[in-house]
Formats: sequence, structure tokens, C-alpha cells
Amino acid sequence: MSTSPPVPLDREAARELRGRRQWLVLASAGDRLGDEALLAEPEVGYAYAAACRHVGRPERALQVALTVEPEARRRGDWRLGGEVVNLIGNILFETGRVPEAQARFEELLEHASRWNDEEFSARASNNLGVVSNVRGQRDLALTYYQRALAAYQRLGNRLGIAETHANLGISYRDLGFDREADGHFRRSIELALAEGSERVAAIAETERAVLRLRAGDARLATSLARRARDRAREIGDPAGVGNATRVLAGAARLEDRLDEAAAHLDAALEIARAHSDPLLTADVQRDRGLLLRDTGDADGARAVLSESAEHFAQLGATADAEAIAAIVRGMDGDGG
Repeated sequence: MSTSPPVPLDREAARELRGRRQWLVLASAGDRLGDEALLAEPEVGYAYAAACRHVGRPERALQVALTVEPEARRRGDWRLGGEVVNLIGNILFETGRVPEAQARFEELLEHASRWNDEEFSARASNNLGVVSNVRGQRDLALTYYQRALAAYQRLGNRLGIAETHANLGISYRDLGFDREADGHFRRSIELALAEGSERVAAIAETERAVLRLRAGDARLATSLARRARDRAREIGDPAGVGNATRVLAGAARLEDRLDEAAAHLDAALEIARAHSDPLLTADVQRDRGLLLRDTGDADGARAVLSESAEHFAQLGATADAEAIAAIVRGMDGDGG
């Protein structure tokens, strides 16, 4: 059996692979370079760090990005510097270090204003919206998303528009505006597929599946989540696989297939733990705890729900943490 020859990773190759979103290939090529080589060409180091983030290696991604950042600044490359700041912010957010992530996104927004750079302004606004939404600050999140959407529309950046529609859909869904949310998810999927972004399409399909679950439509939710899971698996996105698998558990539970739901949740938890994803861990443990409670394992439910509440609290998602803590207190009061 023959194998493909290694891809040599110079600046042009890194740009091409990043532009094509070939994250697995890019990460593999970067692994063969030493840290000294990555520093010698900071753009290569940045591309490699971005690839590591996308394939579920956040610790390595952050290590390389933090090493590349001062070198980009030293060279006076403000655009690469902005890219690295945004990347660091995303990694920090995804590993649960939300206050540090917020500081990075605010730093990027400040630089964008100084440079009069609409693209960085849009990206920073989008990311600050995500932080706000996790914290339950829905109105503030919508303000950030609307700013991002307007900037992306002026730039004609269709992928940025797709990402923002997905985020708007999440906020409107959480506010109870299901029709508006569904419209944003549909538009996000349409634009993402037109731009060739399986990652963004998978995110929007997964979140739309959650919306359909809330409406009691397990069949459509399952179809959407399976498609999202397959997209994420194809591009090597473990977080996407984990989130879609969690939604499949919800659909199975809705149809009273409880063993299948538990198996899906166990699989999603394994992914969350393997890739140090605290938000996915919090979501999965909440769902596992509720399933354990409803199937009679009160002690197991308390432990799992308490872990979920701790993760939400660490993320600054105070309302979610308090809601789960209230469930645990209610179980204690019932003596169950």
C-alpha cells in the first residue's frame, strides 16, 4: 500500500492549505517542523497553530500561537499580529478561559479601530457576541452580532456572514424567537455550503437540530444532527462531532430510546474530555445528569449535574450554572 509523500510546509504551502481548510494535512505537515522553523516564518507557525485548533489540539495550538505572537509584533506585521490575537482568543475561549479570551477580543477590536480594519472589527465583534451569549447577556450578544453582520456585508465576506447568521440563530433561539432563529440557521447553511465551509455548515445544522428538538421534531433533528456529525467527522473537527452526537442523544431520548441516548452521551463526553472542551463537557454532563435522574439514579445524577454546574460557572454562564444547581437542590428536597 502506498502513502502520500509528506507536504513540505513553507509560507506559500501554509497559505494554500489554510485557504482550502485542509486542517489535517496542515497539522501533520507542521508536526514535522521544529519550533525553531515555525518561528523563522511566523505565518507558517500561525497556520499550524490554527490547524491544531481545528483538529482538537488546543494545548499545542496555544503554545505555538503564544510563541509566534511576539515575533509577529517584532517584525511589525500588524495583520498577522491581529490574526494571532484572534486565534489566541478563540483557543482561550474554547478551553474555558473566558475572561482572558474576552480581553484578547477587546484588544483586537481596539486595534481594528486604530487600523480602520473592518474585517478584524467584524471578527472581534462576532467573538465578543459569543462570549456575551454564553454569559446569558443576550441583548449585548445581538448588538455585537449585528455590528459584525453589517461589517461583513460591507466587505462582501460571505463566510463571515454565514458564521454570524449561525450565531444570531443561537441567540434568537435562546430568546424564544424560534421562527427568526430557523431563518438565520437556514441562511447560514446556504451561505456556508456556497463558500465550501463544511465546518460552518455543520455548526448551523447542529444548532438548527437543537431548535427542532425543542419543537418536539425528533425525526428532523436526527437527520440534521447526523448530517452535521458526518460533515464534522469528514473534516476532522472533534468538537463538531461531539456537539452533533449530543443532539442525537436528545433525539433518541425524545423517542424513548434511552439506552441509545446514554450511549451517544457517553461518546460525546469522551470527545469533550479528550479535547479539553469545557463547554461541551458542561452541556453533555447536564444532559447525562437529567437522563440519570429520570431513570432513577439520583446519586449519579447529583454528581454529574454538579460537575456540569461547576463547568458552566467557570465559563461565566451564571444562569445555566444556577439553573442546574436548582435542579440538584430540588432533588435533595424531594429526598430522591
